[in-house]
Amino acid sequence: MPARLGLSALNLILPGLGLLRLGNRRGALLAFVAPFALGALLTLGFGYLPITGYGVAVTALVLIIVLLGAMYIVPIVLTWRRSRLRGPAHWWSRWYALTLIAVVVLGLCARMPLLMHQFYRPFYTPSDGMAPTLGRGDKFVVDMRRREPPGRGDVVVFQATDGVRVNRVAAIAGDRIAMRAGRPIVNGVAVAQHVERKVMVDDFDGQYPATILTERLPGERSSHRLFDIDASPFDDMREVTVPPGHVFVLGDNRDRSADSRVPLEQLGVGMVPTTSIIGRAMYIHWSSNRAKIGDRLDR
Repeated sequence: MPARLGLSALNLILPGLGLLRLGNRRGALLAFVAPFALGALLTLGFGYLPITGYGVAVTALVLIIVLLGAMYIVPIVLTWRRSRLRGPAHWWSRWYALTLIAVVVLGLCARMPLLMHQFYRPFYTPSDGMAPTLGRGDKFVVDMRRREPPGRGDVVVFQATDGVRVNRVAAIAGDRIAMRAGRPIVNGVAVAQHVERKVMVDDFDGQYPATILTERLPGERSSHRLFDIDASPFDDMREVTVPPGHVFVLGDNRDRSADSRVPLEQLGVGMVPTTSIIGRAMYIHWSSNRAKIGDRLDR
């Protein structure tokens, strides 16, 4: 009995290791491949089967948990059953070979997230600078594959001097942009804004009134919403020209966002080099506000 338990427990170190110890090379190989297959499934799911609502998010989470559980439980059960009929030992089922195989496979598994993140990667919003589009703590998926320069209206994740930021592109290289009373003026044309409704917004100090506006930047595929809270020092900005290889970004929560309007020395981001852009936001896959789960950010 102790020997059978020990063999089964090997699968807790690496699924399939117990089967390999018993000489079941085919079963062990399938178990070794399972984590990589699950990683590929998750990567493809992020990109081609996006979360569309709370129910889908919960279903996907349950499915992932079930698959992870099966990845361990199935080899454990098979090892327990086959341990009564243990065959002759092969060189690849001895302890020195098991140790080497476990180190190699676990090392490859550790690198798998890095490979997955070359395609799609989940991020979260640490602040309210992009509210109401992205609230504090919202989790969203970013497309890491697109390397062409972003367009106006794209929500991009980029590396700033103080960490990773997420903002909306308001102007691209060669554009002239200014701010007048919180309204962007791109290439001499004021961006249209329309009042949607008044709301109360939560903050660290309690609640404060805000106006939800809709806005559509030149060339943007669809309009987006933004918060207008009160007058701020950066509601007005003289016209500047976006240099080559850069973009000008704004937060949707204009009065609470340290974006391209704010110089680097004042903890803003200034003009953002396109080489600093990590990827483009696709959709929200989890939020404390269930109604936002599945909202597209790339339309």
